[in-house]
Amino acid sequence: MPSKEGLYSWHLSLRVDRPVEGCTMRPHAYMYGKKLDDRDMEKPLAPHSKKCREPPPEHEFSYRWFRGPRHEACAYESCPRRTSFSPHDWSMHALGGSGCSLQCMSNQSSLNRCIFCNSRCFIEAWKTQKTVSIAGIEEAKGGIGATNGNGNSNSSTGGLSGGYPSGSSLNESVGEPEGGGWTEVCRDQVYIAAADDTGRKLKLEAAAYSVETGELLMHRVVETDLVLSRAPDPAKRSLVAAKIGGGSGGARFRIVTYNILAEIYATQQQYPYCDFWALSWDYRFQNILREILDVSPDVVCLQEVQADYYENQFYAAMSEAGYEGVYKQKTRQSMGLAGKVDGCALFWKRTKFHLVESYSIEFNELAQRHASQVLGMNPRSEDCVSYLNRLSKDNVAQLVVLELVQPSRSNRDLNQVCIANTHLYSNKDFPDVKLWQTWQLLQELENFVLSRGSSLPLMICGDFNSTPDTAVYDLLSHQAVHPGHPDVNVNTGDDGPNVLPDAISITHSFQLGSAYQSVMGEEPKQTNFTQLFKGGLDY
Repeated sequence: MPSKEGLYSWHLSLRVDRPVEGCTMRPHAYMYGKKLDDRDMEKPLAPHSKKCREPPPEHEFSYRWFRGPRHEACAYESCPRRTSFSPHDWSMHALGGSGCSLQCMSNQSSLNRCIFCNSRCFIEAWKTQKTVSIAGIEEAKGGIGATNGNGNSNSSTGGLSGGYPSGSSLNESVGEPEGGGWTEVCRDQVYIAAADDTGRKLKLEAAAYSVETGELLMHRVVETDLVLSRAPDPAKRSLVAAKIGGGSGGARFRIVTYNILAEIYATQQQYPYCDFWALSWDYRFQNILREILDVSPDVVCLQEVQADYYENQFYAAMSEAGYEGVYKQKTRQSMGLAGKVDGCALFWKRTKFHLVESYSIEFNELAQRHASQVLGMNPRSEDCVSYLNRLSKDNVAQLVVLELVQPSRSNRDLNQVCIANTHLYSNKDFPDVKLWQTWQLLQELENFVLSRGSSLPLMICGDFNSTPDTAVYDLLSHQAVHPGHPDVNVNTGDDGPNVLPDAISITHSFQLGSAYQSVMGEEPKQTNFTQLFKGGLDY
């Protein structure tokens, strides 16, 4: 019997997203240990856990992927999901149901053990079911839906058995895949679901081995839901063009700004009306990349680019398409694991521009500098701490100077352009913070641009999290804000500091105009469209 002193529980977490044809599947495997105290000793261990005398050693994973047999997805003959595995048909909302599969468990029904993809399908099928005798049960077991999809039989006690929501990992087990018809298809960490996988389930086995000894520490197997076929490409956007008379003779180029929604924010809790497969990063990445490249931009400004995906995916994909880029992640630390923090990315086409200068701006750092050098605050004072707490939201901005690869012959003084890319604080209850960030960004840009001569053109792109009726928009468009604007007079409570100076001081000298407004005569009705918010935030 092991001593109670120094015992640890080891846990192996393994998850994989809903598979879609053509999308890369990346396992989320994580092994960790927890030191047990007296209260934990008598508690039963959770599944996929064990007790050991030492914490988990340094380890690495090996993976095996298996393809399952084909089986009928729904026993209701009129269900479109019997023959189609389009993500659109398999949306949890497509048939008006919950996205939860059901299995009939009535011994005296001809539908006994039949699986239905949706409650509505079960209700419709039940209208045609027949009562069978006990002697006919064995014969009924051999019909449609006689197994639960894993090759296993379940004893029945009557009533209905609820399945898991569409898209979640199902029927986890440890060891080799059970039942017949499972074929090993890959031993790499990642797997790209192929056309042959459509309509089948996959199983993933992850095994953790000690780096030092090679000993098998733990292993686990999870089963996915059915592999969906490749979804149709989204409709191509129609670009709005405007004829601009009396051109200045300067170079023409195309620029794109896009908040791509980092994976760490694309959760079912935040977007409960979206299916798991639609939120998965690898599915969205293919669509995002295609849409960007379809526009064929010369400059691309992106927000909410996750650090690990910039390094592992985005930079390589954009580089292959002919772009060079720089990245700046937010000031805060990653959310649990390395790379799980978002930031801004800026790319330019190599055949159009080359990089002259590149800088980044951290608004946390600007707040600290402003508090000490401008306001003369004592860093240890309560006022300073409160001031910095209000303004330190980890947002960042990028600043580059790009030069044309082929200089303009008509005007050689306009061969460079300064481009800024930013993502301001998102909380709607902090309009003063967004205004302060915008003001400080413009101050930094003024110092930078004017020090290099007034002829350097400037473009600012980003997600400003501000609608056209905000002080942020007014400051950018009109060089100043009205003293009576609500965003300038925010009530932060008894303990909240006033972080803004007098409105007369919130100014800048740039002649800026919205590209949307200039081309279309008005701002677009939406650049952000969700269930809870619809409006323009990006410029």
